[in-house]
Amino acid sequence: MHYIIVSDIYGKTPALHDFCKTLNTQFTLVEPYSGQEQAIESEELNYKNFIKACGHNVYTAMLHKQFDRLTEPTICIAFSAGASAAWRAQLLTSNPHLKKVVGFYPSQIRNYLDLDASVPCEFIFPYDEVHFDVTAVINELNKKQNVICKPTDYCHGFMNKRSLNYNEQAYQYFCNYLTSNDF
Repeated sequence: MHYIIVSDIYGKTPALHDFCKTLNTQFTLVEPYSGQEQAIESEELNYKNFIKACGHNVYTAMLHKQFDRLTEPTICIAFSAGASAAWRAQLLTSNPHLKKVVGFYPSQIRNYLDLDASVPCEFIFPYDEVHFDVTAVINELNKKQNVICKPTDYCHGFMNKRSLNYNEQAYQYFCNYLTSNDF
């Protein structure tokens, strides 16, 4: 199985590289900065850099192009802004090689609840978000065919070793989950 890994607003980082190595398989990395590593300064500053570099619409278009080019069965694993872009892009492609989207803490998805899933989509949510009611978003998404939402007891960013919200136990659990191929 091939994987597309879609970064959060921080793009290509050593922590993301470590995550990709745990998959121990072939992958394509999609990130907003054309391969240039970005300093992790503060969420606010990095978000401004993300918006300046590409923003949500361009990120979705980048991912849509990647989905359209797939030539082998592929699972997309995406984080935060990348997970929201994957939600939007999966509906734009008709490529049968995209088999599943797994998105961690897709906070912008709250703005796209009117979309549907053309492939199986699984979203792993933090227990809380500052800008919206996680339970209400999960309830809306769970009404959709091909969508599974999993709430967690962790904070947004729990899979990112550089995040203040990183949680080693959650990281190990979900790395094992993703590499088990049973999802």
